[in-house]
Amino acid sequence: MKAEKGKVGATPRMSKDQRVANILTVAKRHFGKVGYENFSPVEVAQECGVSEATIYRYFASKQDLLERVAEFWVEELLLGAPNFKKHDNIYDRLREVIWYSLWVVHSEPELSKYIWMAIRSQPDFRSSRIYSLNRRFTAYTTNVIADAMAQGVFRADISARTVRNIIFGTIEHEVWSFVQGDGDFSLEASVETITGFVFRGLAVEAPVNVETFHRALARIQSGLQKIDGAVKQLTD
Repeated sequence: MKAEKGKVGATPRMSKDQRVANILTVAKRHFGKVGYENFSPVEVAQECGVSEATIYRYFASKQDLLERVAEFWVEELLLGAPNFKKHDNIYDRLREVIWYSLWVVHSEPELSKYIWMAIRSQPDFRSSRIYSLNRRFTAYTTNVIADAMAQGVFRADISARTVRNIIFGTIEHEVWSFVQGDGDFSLEASVETITGFVFRGLAVEAPVNVETFHRALARIQSGLQKIDGAVKQLTD
């Protein structure tokens, strides 16, 4: 007789690593649906086809499972992060890392909120594995900024670390209402705004604003016409 799908014992025997990976995958999906306040190891176990006791065989507590899910997610993000060459266009590289940082929040608001509000507030956060993983994630942005400074594209009188903090602080403010469940935000519009702000603020040679240039040119032309008129009157 075939085991019924979803019943305890219905899943095939797995190795320890396979079982842990399966639980984390299911738990991450469940987390994204209900958030950390309503996260239920029992429901995770049911979806995995195992008992709740099996969950606690691999994870010390509900809190341990939640934190491991967050780590699991950031590890996935590191695998999918942008891969650049140093000679690539700085503006495009900056835009890509900002886009990716905004996209991960837009795709997983509940996990983002959990890391910001629950994990970062813990006293041992800086010694945790999630902190190390997060540093690796933000390093993609730091490296772009450092390369821009080394190439002379960005001014170098401010540290790359400070610029990185400004970028991620701006991103958090941009998406805060969204992760709190209050509306949405335009991913593309936010990317363009933040990228333009950072690039124009740090560029050694600020990009020309074409509209401003044309207005200035029109004023110059108008002034030249007045001068020509005055010269003609004097000549006459």
